[in-house]
Amino acid sequence: MTDDTPPVARVDPAPRWSAVWLVPLAAAALAGVLGWQSWGARGTTVHIRFEHGHGLRAGDTLRHRGIVAGEVVDVSYAAGEDGVRVALALAPDAEGLARVGSRFWVVRPSFGWAGVTGLDTLVGDRYLEVIPGGGPPQRHFVGLDRPPIPDALLPGLDIVLEGSSRGSLVAGSPVTYRRIQVGSVLSVSLASDGRSVEVQARIREEYAALVRPGTRFWETSGVGLDVGITGASLHLESLESLVRGGVALATPGEGERVSTGHRFTLATRPDPAWLTWRPSIPIGHSLLPPGAPVPHPRRAQLAWQEGRLWSSDERREGWVLGVPGAMLGPADLLTAPEDAHADSAVIEVAGRAVPLAGDPTAVADGLARRPAPDDLDLPAWPRALQRAPDGPEDCLAVTDPGSPPLTLAPGALEATDEGWLVDRAIPLDDRWHGAPVLARSDGRLIGLVVVESEGARVVPLPRPLP
Repeated sequence: MTDDTPPVARVDPAPRWSAVWLVPLAAAALAGVLGWQSWGARGTTVHIRFEHGHGLRAGDTLRHRGIVAGEVVDVSYAAGEDGVRVALALAPDAEGLARVGSRFWVVRPSFGWAGVTGLDTLVGDRYLEVIPGGGPPQRHFVGLDRPPIPDALLPGLDIVLEGSSRGSLVAGSPVTYRRIQVGSVLSVSLASDGRSVEVQARIREEYAALVRPGTRFWETSGVGLDVGITGASLHLESLESLVRGGVALATPGEGERVSTGHRFTLATRPDPAWLTWRPSIPIGHSLLPPGAPVPHPRRAQLAWQEGRLWSSDERREGWVLGVPGAMLGPADLLTAPEDAHADSAVIEVAGRAVPLAGDPTAVADGLARRPAPDDLDLPAWPRALQRAPDGPEDCLAVTDPGSPPLTLAPGALEATDEGWLVDRAIPLDDRWHGAPVLARSDGRLIGLVVVESEGARVVPLPRPLP
């Protein structure tokens, strides 16, 4: 007997979970991680409105101090306003660049007698530059059409010059004293009554002492030609003044310093008498308090002869500072070496060779004081501008006026019994031997730099003062 019952298929339910799903899940997780990292790497987005785009496009960069600090993510027309709007993604470590007072501009090629700027954008991409502000964070800005005038970002004395015409003056034209730039023209415009031209100028803080009520200003724009019986003479301040114009000043050195907003007449050419003024006016520095003068040490060279069978000429160099009635400097520069032949040691300073007769007066470990001849051209740094410090502090090492000073932070100075050892990462070599050190808090002399084979140190002034 046969079973005619048809077979019945068995259906097993499919498993609810399969390893195949791991692939899309892993891909989604990876995409999420990469997206999160990309979003975090982009940082804060800020928006800047410009009058013109100047060829800027997405992918161009923001740079600060030569380092890429962000990327342009979008450039579009500003809705309902004239201009363009740029969306800029800052790098996470550059978010501090977007603050109240920050200034953004597009770097593009600029050619002129004063120089060439933005040359790298001539064949490469445009990019943004920024000068960060000091206020709280901000996300919306109005960009500048051109790079800011450097002097407009620095503290200084603002004055107004009244002239009969604009001449060649433009914003950024230099203001010079003895052909050294001491400020800049900030703007040129008509006076409110239209009777004259008003030039807004800023004198750098360290040079503000030059401007007195009797100071005279004149244009240095263009070319002057004098024709006489003996011939013709051509007058040109500089090629820069030919294109950008310029203002020069002379001061008699009399009167008190003027205050912000003081008005002067702008002459078209100088009176010959102005060019004969040679006042002695202490010049300060922007890293010191307003009005604080800067000492002018003199480069000195100690020369002597030594040797028994064969004499050799030896030399040592450094800086000495004039103090009332004496020279103050490193002890090894003001003391005749033990091996020197008798009466052979002289110190050459300010165009004079001064014999080193007798021993100097020791001031501190490494410093000495030696009487200076009355006719030696060595300006004396007043005792009222000296003090003995209690410990390392924020200070400034200075040499000749034409060289930039060197800032020394307290963290780079280690107090020892011999003075403040300077961190070896600070570039202090033999050229700084004897350099005066000023306190940034009050501008007073607090010590001198001494450079030895073991390194450099700041020797503080002792009590009582030398």
